[in-house]
Amino acid sequence: MTLFIRAIAVVFLTLVAVFPANAQKTDDRSSRVSQPTSFVEACAEKSQERGRLRFCGAYFRQKLGTQADALLYLRDRITQLRASHEASAAAKYDSFLSSIYIVAFLTICSMVLVASDRKLAGTAKWATLTSSAALLVVIVVMSLGWLGKYRAEYAAQVELGILRDRIEAETAQVISTGQTLTPEIVREWTRDLTAIGRRFADNYANATPIPEISRFHGQ
Repeated sequence: MTLFIRAIAVVFLTLVAVFPANAQKTDDRSSRVSQPTSFVEACAEKSQERGRLRFCGAYFRQKLGTQADALLYLRDRITQLRASHEASAAAKYDSFLSSIYIVAFLTICSMVLVASDRKLAGTAKWATLTSSAALLVVIVVMSLGWLGKYRAEYAAQVELGILRDRIEAETAQVISTGQTLTPEIVREWTRDLTAIGRRFADNYANATPIPEISRFHGQ
């Protein structure tokens, strides 16, 4: 009888040990299945908001852990710079159009009025015409400067967008192949970002002889 009771006790203890383990395994399996396995699932909300497939930081943090720190920093930095260049490009283009269609128009009108005014004669008329012509030249130079700045801002915006897409695509490839995000990969991205910044600085500086130091504040 004692042996029978011991056998029952052993069976009972075995069942008690097995069922929680199975329950734990089931919970772990369920949690893994419920977690998104693709950026399409992990970033569905962002993709729906943008109207196209987009990566999100949560996906990279989930898949890479602390390895995603450098990636997330560069990605956020590029996004901010691209938005800044986009806004500045729009402002420069508006300034270019304003200087062309408004100021130049008024200058030409003033030249016509001065030339047709019979009360002005001799030196006074030619001095006024010369002043108006000089103002027109200044306007043309300024317009070309605004156009050059717009081109520099727009080029930087496009290059930054391409770099961000490349970083996200290469990172997704690293994740899908089970590799690691090596320091060399991050250094290559950083070098490309630095090259874009240098090209923008050169293009922007060469766009006009008039400096605009305030443009570089807060970068």
